[in-house]
Amino acid sequence: MHPILTSGRRLAAYLAAWLPLGAILGIAANEAGRWPVAGAIAWTLPVTLLLAVVCLAPYYVCRSIPLRSSPWTKLAFNHVVPAIGISGAVTVAGRIITSALVPAFPEFEGGLGASAPVLQAMFAMLYLLAVALHYAWLEMEASRRAEVLAREAQLRALKAQVNPHFLFNSLNSISALTAVDAEQAREMCIRLADFLRTSLRLGERVTVPFREEMALTEMYLNVEKVRFGGRLRIRTEIAGECNTAEVPPLIIQPLVENAVKHGVAMMAEGGEIVLEGRVERGQLWFRISNPFDPESPSTGKNGLGLRNIRERLASRYGNGARMEIEAREAWYEVTVTIPMGRATAGETA
Repeated sequence: MHPILTSGRRLAAYLAAWLPLGAILGIAANEAGRWPVAGAIAWTLPVTLLLAVVCLAPYYVCRSIPLRSSPWTKLAFNHVVPAIGISGAVTVAGRIITSALVPAFPEFEGGLGASAPVLQAMFAMLYLLAVALHYAWLEMEASRRAEVLAREAQLRALKAQVNPHFLFNSLNSISALTAVDAEQAREMCIRLADFLRTSLRLGERVTVPFREEMALTEMYLNVEKVRFGGRLRIRTEIAGECNTAEVPPLIIQPLVENAVKHGVAMMAEGGEIVLEGRVERGQLWFRISNPFDPESPSTGKNGLGLRNIRERLASRYGNGARMEIEAREAWYEVTVTIPMGRATAGETA
């Protein structure tokens, strides 16, 4: 189906665009006002409507004969010849309409007269203009699809970095725990397997409810609590309205992982991670706060997860999403703001 016919708004805009064209046709056919205004309108309306319908046909021809890969001879034959034939057919239809209007408007007795060749040329030009506009439409659609595919490829590449990243860190945690408590290491392996199974399932989806993303985050924290015990404390302040918000998968968990690895893990006494969430002005607002030791040596790797999330948000939401980072004294905060129900490009698994 023609794209214009798939939307009532598009169809209305298309028909509205024909109003000035119809006026020009009416003036040309009128030959300096020999027809009364009512008669000119009565003739112009059906002819313009016929042209509007006919000029949708080039869409199907343009789609089957690509502009870039087709020789000019083929393009000329498949567009110029139909333009000549259609202009002649519409001219004949115009003559028939003129004859039908004679009883109501005797001025139509002379038919189209000298304006017929001019009108026929205008019909052909309008058809060729429709051909050009359809090619421009198809080029824009192809460009848009290419941009979307490029963004999807980027998102897939970014998402592919997530699982190996936290898997590597978790395995390091298990390795460290085996030397201290084999039973806890076994428990951590079981929880890790459940966590990875869930994360892979969520990672295949375009978006997930916020509650599922938080459930995955809790599974991750259960894994880390086996290692850190009482050193890792969590305080959650999430408004109930956040639960149904749709978010990209694997967005919150890497932020919490960053807070654990580069905050709590670096402090002998551990610390409390605060998770806050609410909905403000149609946007999901989420903050993760954690203590950190300003004097602890930097590993140089703590930017990977944050950079990955920032790029995924930018690719999916453009300027609509934000991630702000603030480090003050011994407290580190990451705040993410995500539009609810709006995206500039689809994210695929």
